[in-house]
Amino acid sequence: MRKKTVNARSKIFTIIGDPISHSMSPVIMNSSFDRLDMDNVFIAIKGNLENFDVIMQGLVASDLEGYVFTMPVKEVALRYMDELSEEAEIIGAVNCACLRKGKLIGYNTDSLGFWNAVNEVRDETQEKIQKVFILGAGGMARAAAAQAALQGVKEIVVSNKFTETHFMESFKAFIERLKTKIPSVNIKVIDWKTDEWEQELPSCRIIANCTPNGMGGRGDLGIIFPYESVCENAVFFDAIYEPMQTEFCLNAEKRGFLTVSGIDLLVHQGICSFNNWTGIKVESDQMKEDIMEFLNIKE
Repeated sequence: MRKKTVNARSKIFTIIGDPISHSMSPVIMNSSFDRLDMDNVFIAIKGNLENFDVIMQGLVASDLEGYVFTMPVKEVALRYMDELSEEAEIIGAVNCACLRKGKLIGYNTDSLGFWNAVNEVRDETQEKIQKVFILGAGGMARAAAAQAALQGVKEIVVSNKFTETHFMESFKAFIERLKTKIPSVNIKVIDWKTDEWEQELPSCRIIANCTPNGMGGRGDLGIIFPYESVCENAVFFDAIYEPMQTEFCLNAEKRGFLTVSGIDLLVHQGICSFNNWTGIKVESDQMKEDIMEFLNIKE
């Protein structure tokens, strides 16, 4: 393979967010571009709610090929999209966009990435998922709930602290959008109380933590969660990828449950974004290996 040199004809892709220095997106995207000998480059730009409009106006005028949006700009990026995918419209946020025939198409690949990551570890012979349990009511919770509904899940239980009024109001608006698109789905919202969790968990096949509880090793979710109430073939998911294995998932593994980490989510949303831009599906094992090699971690 020839030595790659970024040049005046290279197609440019970017991730925008703040903070941004921790992002693994440049690692997985540039590794995939290089492996496929594509004349593309992926860069990171520090962008927040104060400077986002200035940044986007310049990038859109320059006809960048593709974007990844991360916190805190996933929702404000909506106004720059010419078209939205179904899940992005329901969720009310985009984390991926691609330029097609002069139009920016917005997607939410956290949504399908979540679903694909969970189903990668599930036994294909298992029954269809009918009920999921989601912890949190923020952007990742909306992404997970939307995709579950789009995939035919009939019942979704969401737990969040009712005192977090901003999240609760935002999630209420999300439910209205979701019910407009998928009237048959049943969404139940309960308070952050373990006794209420115990009543719902026995019939849930996916248990998803979409909160920051456990990030950086801080939080009590892995301690208070009633694992004994969960059916034996359920899958545990945690959107957090630092640490790579949270106490929530570690304790689930110790009890024999299958688990999916935030790294797996990062890989699968990356696969979806890469496919949106190039039409090429990258293997999840290869993309995960790129992350592990960059972090010098051996599985």
